[in-house]
Amino acid sequence: MKTLNLFLLILISFQINYSQAESLDLKLISVKVNNEIVVPSQNKFQILKSDSIAVHYKAVSKQKGEIFYRIFVDAKLTEPKILDTIFVFRNFTLGAHIIKIVAYNEKGSESQALLIPVEVIEKPIVQEKTPEQLSEQKSFDFQPYIVPSLIGIVVLQILIIIFILVKKKSNGVKYNQNKEELEELKYSYKRAKEELAKQHEVNENLRKQIKELDENVKTLEKTNVKLVEQKEKLAESKARLEYLHSQKEEMFAIAIHDIKNPASAIKGYIELLNSYELNANEQQEIMESLVASSDDIVKLSQQMCVIIAKAMPEPKLKFVEYSIEQVIESVYNQNTSYAKAKKVKLYNKSSIDLPKVKIDPEKIEEALDNLVNNAIKYAPPETIVEIKSYVKEGAKRMVVVEVKDNGYGLSEDDLKKSFQKGAVLSNKPTGLEQSSGLGLWIVKRIIDEHNGKVWVESKLSVGSTFAFELPIE
Repeated sequence: MKTLNLFLLILISFQINYSQAESLDLKLISVKVNNEIVVPSQNKFQILKSDSIAVHYKAVSKQKGEIFYRIFVDAKLTEPKILDTIFVFRNFTLGAHIIKIVAYNEKGSESQALLIPVEVIEKPIVQEKTPEQLSEQKSFDFQPYIVPSLIGIVVLQILIIIFILVKKKSNGVKYNQNKEELEELKYSYKRAKEELAKQHEVNENLRKQIKELDENVKTLEKTNVKLVEQKEKLAESKARLEYLHSQKEEMFAIAIHDIKNPASAIKGYIELLNSYELNANEQQEIMESLVASSDDIVKLSQQMCVIIAKAMPEPKLKFVEYSIEQVIESVYNQNTSYAKAKKVKLYNKSSIDLPKVKIDPEKIEEALDNLVNNAIKYAPPETIVEIKSYVKEGAKRMVVVEVKDNGYGLSEDDLKKSFQKGAVLSNKPTGLEQSSGLGLWIVKRIIDEHNGKVWVESKLSVGSTFAFELPIE
């Protein structure tokens, strides 16, 4: 009965492990009982209850990585994960036992199970001698007492046969019981095989689901990358739009401010025409100034239209070799009538021997006009405004342009914030003109774009000097 159970257990284990074996090849190297190598007897190893049995095994893998071993005794897991290739078993109970060894690696591959049948007995079984061993014994001499012995043996065999026949009848019932147990084992084996098939089917479905999930994860990752790229592009576009918006606002502020200067000049010229009797030359000068101021308004209006149409920031500067003397002369002519209307004396004391400078003439004229217009706007009647220019020698040659007045001057607080955007100084225009706080900021912005420098020197009740310098290339 035990032999039949053992056979079925080996068969089931073989079926299961054969289906799971992959790339690992597990081999039995040797079996030692009490440190002596033994060979199986009738496909099993026989040991005494007091003996220890050492099993030496080895797994070979085509894959790299460590190989681990699971040890089972009678289908019970005794060691789930070991690296040693020799394992010693002790304290077996009497009867038949199965030692099962399975190799596996970190990737989940398993070897075919190595099954070692072991039978534990109380006393050693004396093995029958082989014909060769018998041949080595000395032949007995035929003695007279051998005939009675043979007769006794024959009688004993007859008694044994009679005993077996009687015993066979009594064993009929046991045979039927064994047959029923065998049928039950067959049914259990069939059920186990069906459960194994179902488990394989479940595992296959799980593998398919895992594969689908992996594909979904990859798709989501790709989508996420695209979303991140779109987010970055939108952030860049937003930053650029914000920059363009700020540039457009600054441009409009500059344009509106600069339109105000020629508009104020035109108003002054018209007041002169209405208030004074002027000769033909003076009238001609005023008309020329009116035309120049009108041209400035038209140019600024055209720039605003272009920027609005293109939704772009202010056009880049157009640098050309140009004479600073011509810029100063143009600004002086535009503001002459305005100075007369304010009863301020305007003088052009610039040098007549200035080198040409690489500038945007319209922008430099815009910056100088702001300085001159401001000086006249804040100057008390009967005071002087002078425009000076000269070349400054040093590490770099520079053209310096100054606008000097002898008006009220600026306080320390006013000096600190003179060129800040929107800063309104404490002095008030003497003709009740409006002040936006943008004029000096525009000057600094233009001079900075020309890689120049702007500054102011002032003293209360003495006057102020606003100046800028441009590099001579």
